[in-house]
Amino acid sequence: MRATNKLHYAALLSGVFWSAAVLAEGPGPIIVNAPTTTSFDQPSDVDKLGTAIGDIPRSIQIIPRALADEQGATQVRDVLRDVSGLTQGGQFAFGFYDRFNLRGLNVSFLSDGLPDGTSDLGGYVHSLTGVERVEVLKGPGSALYGALEPGGTINLVHARPSDAFSASVGEQYGSYDTTTTTASINGKLADGIDGRIDGEYQHSDGFRGQRGKTAELYGSMGFHPADHDILARLEYHRIEATPDSLGLPFAPSGKPALPFGLPRETRLYTPFAFADQTIKRAFLSDAWTVDDHLIVHLRGAYTDRDVDLARNGGGKLTAAGATYSFNGRQLRKQSDHIHDFVFLAEPTWTFATGSISHVLLTGADVRRVSGHTQRSTADLPVIADVHDPVIPETSLAALDFLCDAGHSCNDADLDATFYGLYAIDQIGFGDRLKIRLSARQNWFETRAEGRSAIPRNPGSEHVCNPPQTTTCAYIPGELVKRNDQTFSWDVGAVYSVTPGLSLFSGYSSAAYPIFNTEEPQSVGQVPEKGTQIEAGLRAQQGSWLSLSTSLFRTTRRNVFTILLVDGLDVPQVFSYRTKGWETDLNLRPTSRWTILGNLTLQNARLTDYPQNPGQIGNHVPTVPWMLANAWTSYDLPLPDALGKLQLAGGVRYREHEYTDAGQTRLLPHATAVDLSAAWVRDRWTLRGGIQNLFDRTNYAYSAGTGSGAIPDQGRTVFVSFVLKAF
Repeated sequence: MRATNKLHYAALLSGVFWSAAVLAEGPGPIIVNAPTTTSFDQPSDVDKLGTAIGDIPRSIQIIPRALADEQGATQVRDVLRDVSGLTQGGQFAFGFYDRFNLRGLNVSFLSDGLPDGTSDLGGYVHSLTGVERVEVLKGPGSALYGALEPGGTINLVHARPSDAFSASVGEQYGSYDTTTTTASINGKLADGIDGRIDGEYQHSDGFRGQRGKTAELYGSMGFHPADHDILARLEYHRIEATPDSLGLPFAPSGKPALPFGLPRETRLYTPFAFADQTIKRAFLSDAWTVDDHLIVHLRGAYTDRDVDLARNGGGKLTAAGATYSFNGRQLRKQSDHIHDFVFLAEPTWTFATGSISHVLLTGADVRRVSGHTQRSTADLPVIADVHDPVIPETSLAALDFLCDAGHSCNDADLDATFYGLYAIDQIGFGDRLKIRLSARQNWFETRAEGRSAIPRNPGSEHVCNPPQTTTCAYIPGELVKRNDQTFSWDVGAVYSVTPGLSLFSGYSSAAYPIFNTEEPQSVGQVPEKGTQIEAGLRAQQGSWLSLSTSLFRTTRRNVFTILLVDGLDVPQVFSYRTKGWETDLNLRPTSRWTILGNLTLQNARLTDYPQNPGQIGNHVPTVPWMLANAWTSYDLPLPDALGKLQLAGGVRYREHEYTDAGQTRLLPHATAVDLSAAWVRDRWTLRGGIQNLFDRTNYAYSAGTGSGAIPDQGRTVFVSFVLKAF
């Protein structure tokens, strides 16, 4: 593998030097279309109203596909660098699904404006297959979407079918024998009917042996009868991953302890870990233009999702003389079968009351999630020496998976029904003052019932009714349910000081029912709530400068989580707040040169923790106090027949973060430098890149079980070729 990587590296450098030699022949004309992030004149789908971002009193960022391609991105996690305050990690970051936090709080995902994932836990890794842009709404989105995490919302906007015929195919090859094959075709099928197909297949041997395979297919059709714009899409996802939920253990001593001194390639997770998912989804939407003042949006989706996995849980580094062993290891086997239906109707009026303009959206939605989850736990043998690790287990079949009071397990049916009525009004008082008002009434009902009689354990328990000194087990025929009514609202204003300078400020709130298959014991808990207060400034000068800077304060209350104690899940509930400042800069000094940068400073502190009141005031785990990123690209002209050469590079920086509420473990800061170069012709693009150029030893995030640090990749390379046939 090392020899292969060196070959890729040499090939990339050779391409750069060859391109430089061509430049010596003389410059020619060039069309510059350098990608950027958010333009304040651009509307977003995540906002629902189609309002220009500069007129919205809260932060929204858009990452265009061109920028993602420039950075060699194939997954959403690859473009985190382009959004201030967004980073990987959080509670239960087990490695087989996307787990991000924004401004110190967890985020939720949407696909074309509808929920994508049955809960905040146990999701999947989102690829960029067919994605036209990635939109990020910062802060609570409950007034817009109902049951969402308070940190923010990531909306993946997919390309729609059109009548313009086009086709493309691409291949990307990188380190660890990672291959990504993409293809798309689009065009007119008949009068008023367009079609599009997007597909991707990715395979990788993976860093530290974390093999993975993904196959995705999107088939969509657009229908355009009079006054209607109808989109129908079918999706299929097959994802196979090798999760590492342990990483490398922290040192047994230190104030605070750092990751133990092991090579980053060290593997302590079981080789029999797996996380396989099959996701099938049907999506249907219609934009019905009733007249010049009213458009009715209808959207619905049905998702069927099967998950089978086995992941490590627990583990402790123990000294025995000069040797360190790793004991307390467990393997948790879990199977989920989930069905998710959502439908919404949103009439949107455009009108004026005198000189005051309005865009008023009213809406109603319903969502039903039902599923079955089953889990059992096996104890694993001790790894005698972590410096020379030998994994003792030889097969899954040889392990004894248990479900008893001493092993976390469950077997339950889970159901949730969410209803919402809401309204959003964008009010314009001339060109200078814009006001946004949003309000939503939510009704949440969550239910759980045991499928088999299993002993009460921390993975399968609930508050007894009537209350008792201990919790009760889920048993067949005894339904546990909770009903909640919550009200969420947003309010804010934008004031334009000059045509290129505006001030904005807003408040938003969130209500999030705790419901997921990872924690059946959470059914019956008080919903999580959050708030955000934000005030900032936006400046834009033509196409060469846009700057957004803001102060924010977020809160998150009734956070339900678990701690792993002696192999068992121990429920915890806490609250916290984050204060911070962030800035995003898009600068184009010349028509060929683009600079993107962002900086976030944040301070997240625990404000309530009944189980450990002495830790109130401590730093919140997995929230770094500083994030900084920069990316720049420069287009060099080539003779007319040769197209153009694009050189790009950037720096990523994440400051250290604590991984536990007691502040006993510290994840060190991480710095990485990336480079890329592309040869762009009319119909094809050849691109190559190096990530983590100086091969720094970094850690991506702390393990979901809290026992270790997940190593990030060292130096990697990629080469890609995309051909647009039409």
